[in-house]
Amino acid sequence: MNCKLGTQKELANKLSRIEQTVSKIERGVFTPSADTIIQLCNALNVTPNELMLENPERQKWQSERLEHPDHSINGLANQISLVQGIFAKADVALNAGNEKLEKAYLDNIIQIYAWRNDDIRKIAEWLDRKHLNEYLEKIQEEVRTTILHNT
Repeated sequence: MNCKLGTQKELANKLSRIEQTVSKIERGVFTPSADTIIQLCNALNVTPNELMLENPERQKWQSERLEHPDHSINGLANQISLVQGIFAKADVALNAGNEKLEKAYLDNIIQIYAWRNDDIRKIAEWLDRKHLNEYLEKIQEEVRTTILHNT
């Protein structure tokens, strides 16, 4: 978002939302309610049309922003902080024995990176290959152990 507030965190605070929600709205993963759209417009000092329309000027700004080294480094630093913060929360939940909460945090990380079906498919395929490889290794180990015991 062309946010005059500076960061997603600042916008999230202004909207009384969590930063991940703002990130999901920005990436098109989450569709905000009409009330949230009005709040966004007020926070960003734009009209709903300006907020919702993809215009050439906004596209140009986005491409320039992505090519600018400062923004790229800042974006990377923000991404690392966000994801590592969520991993830390998942670790706390794991240490407390709360698997359900840990899973929720880990799912949140997956949603950050895998919000397209193609991304989710790649993860599913990787998990399937991992499972098959582990199963194959177990079978090989059992065969080897059986051979050793029979000789």
